[in-house]
Amino acid sequence: MDAPTLSWTRDTDGSITPTGPGIPVASPMGASLMARARTLSELLPEEAVVARRAAAWIWGLDVLPPGVNEADWAVELITPGPPQDPTHPPVTADHVDLPPEHVREKAGVRLTSPPRTALDCARWLPRPEAVAALDQFLRLGVKAAELTAMARGLPGYRGNKRLREILRIGDPGAASPGESWTRAAIMRAGFPHPSTQVPVPGPQGRWFYVDLGYPEFHVGMEYDGERHHTGPTARAHDDRRRRWLAKEQGWEIIPVTKDFLSRPGPYLEALLTALLTHGWKPADATMEKIAAHLSTRTRRH
Repeated sequence: MDAPTLSWTRDTDGSITPTGPGIPVASPMGASLMARARTLSELLPEEAVVARRAAAWIWGLDVLPPGVNEADWAVELITPGPPQDPTHPPVTADHVDLPPEHVREKAGVRLTSPPRTALDCARWLPRPEAVAALDQFLRLGVKAAELTAMARGLPGYRGNKRLREILRIGDPGAASPGESWTRAAIMRAGFPHPSTQVPVPGPQGRWFYVDLGYPEFHVGMEYDGERHHTGPTARAHDDRRRRWLAKEQGWEIIPVTKDFLSRPGPYLEALLTALLTHGWKPADATMEKIAAHLSTRTRRH
């Protein structure tokens, strides 16, 4: 019996759709990311592996761009080795160093292992999203030391300054992408690494947890995401909690909203003012770096 003849079409976004008579292909519109990844794993050669954001999704982590539905996201594929003969175009655009031990199978899908997926996301995603993805993988149990060691053995990863910075600031304590974005911006501006989920004694033996904070100065920042911090009830709860922290424990909490990503300057200026007021004495070089960063952000806006 002859094998079916497959052909391939590439969409404008770079995604690839297999076509051919009798080929059971999941619909490219509306089909789940898992369903489309499984179909491609069945049809493509074993060398093709689901990677990056799509692999993270299959491992149970949402690192898709903000506001993107998984049904609309293309399945990202990589293959090991150098590019193929240009007269016979490959079915995927990315050819990378992919050792066999970096490949796993889950629910019928060939995909990069959790550590390799974490490393790829840290290497290739935009900086704020790279930090948020790495934080999620660290929270899942992937070890930063393992990722550092893995990077040393991969061309393009070894010695990469940006990747090294992302790995350095990863933190499993981040409870949301918004917290990760905020922490990354704080550190890039020159501030010290804030602690995550800082425990503070609350009323009646309870504990409050500050998203990001400097406990020695009683200064913190908290990301008020739309899911858990909108509506009058949620806002009233946040206000009561922060008033109590200020009055009873001397904490100054700076709330951060989604516009932080586009306009971080005012929030970072508030953080600097609060830290200095509460006794922070940074070195001259640190102050110069923060001032230069804030000046740049101000000129941009």
